[in-house]
Amino acid sequence: MRSFGLGLMFAAAAGFGSAPASADDHLQSSFTNLMARGFQIRSVTLIPLEVAKRVTDKVRTDNVIVTLQKEETAAVCYVAFANWAFMNKASLDSPTLCEVRSSLAAAEAAPSAPPAPTAEAPPAAAPPAPSPSSETPPAAGSAPAAPSSNP
Repeated sequence: MRSFGLGLMFAAAAGFGSAPASADDHLQSSFTNLMARGFQIRSVTLIPLEVAKRVTDKVRTDNVIVTLQKEETAAVCYVAFANWAFMNKASLDSPTLCEVRSSLAAAEAAPSAPPAPTAEAPPAAAPPAPSPSSETPPAAGSAPAAPSSNP
């Protein structure tokens, strides 16, 4: 049997047993409305009945989770497998079929965070000046001086 990830189970749980949220928390729309508005299908995931029943006993058939996206807005539609497979118009036109979330609305609702630190680097210190050496290099074209042998 295929293994289902945590994200899939979360999505299934959100579709099955989530309590209705306030109108400010989410928008609902039909699949056909979203497609007409230019949303694109990003994924289609089959949820077998055995997995769906782990979330709620009310489920009677395999289901499909369809994820759509348009710019910064995502939508998740939870559809009975037969309705998806046969493109059942009444089901896909249901105004409550899909949950729509916009990251723009979430950003507006989120408390303002302090400004992010800038990536400016502190001014670099000037490199140390070379210390004067007691020995001076020989002039160009001259032979190096022989070491002195002072006792």
